[in-house]
Amino acid sequence: MKKLLAAFVAILAFAAVASATNYSVDEASIDALFTEAVVEAPSVAISPISASIGGDSTVTNVVALVVDWIGLGFFGIHRLVLGTNPLNCIWYTLTVGGIFGVIPLVDGILLIVDLIQGSASWLDNPAFIMWI
Repeated sequence: MKKLLAAFVAILAFAAVASATNYSVDEASIDALFTEAVVEAPSVAISPISASIGGDSTVTNVVALVVDWIGLGFFGIHRLVLGTNPLNCIWYTLTVGGIFGVIPLVDGILLIVDLIQGSASWLDNPAFIMWI
């Protein structure tokens, strides 16, 4: 209780000493700061996960395949790795893992086929069912 009372007295003492009349604003220096300010575009653009993995389609397909097979394909996370619309993840979840896990299973098989053929046909595919 003593600590609480001491803290309250310290706050009151600080409030009594601090006053807005002790501070002044120099409008000219503020205006000078605004005129000297330079507006720059952000240096980092928002990009899909597939671009941040390295941009290599083989690496992206392998990462998507691993994410699909460790169980996150149920929620469509592998599709985010492939660069699809994030709304597809909601659809995967609402359809109980992409029609009870059938879609992620076929996605995994098609990613293996894609790796064997050396193509990147599933990157940036916006469709819910990527092979249709």
